[in-house]
Amino acid sequence: MSPYLDFGVFSRLRAPGAFQAVRVAFNTVEWECGVDLDPEFVYEKCRMLAE
Repeated sequence: MSPYLDFGVFSRLRAPGAFQAVRVAFNTVEWECGVDLDPEFVYEKCRMLAE
């Protein structure tokens, strides 16, 4: 996630403890601070790592 922490709502994840307050919900990753990832983005990143 570090490449994204300087953009928009993702900067909220820099707060102490905010990044650690993560969970899987509705087929994606979300944080208590209101940040979430698009399921298609997660899928594509996983595919890239698998190759």
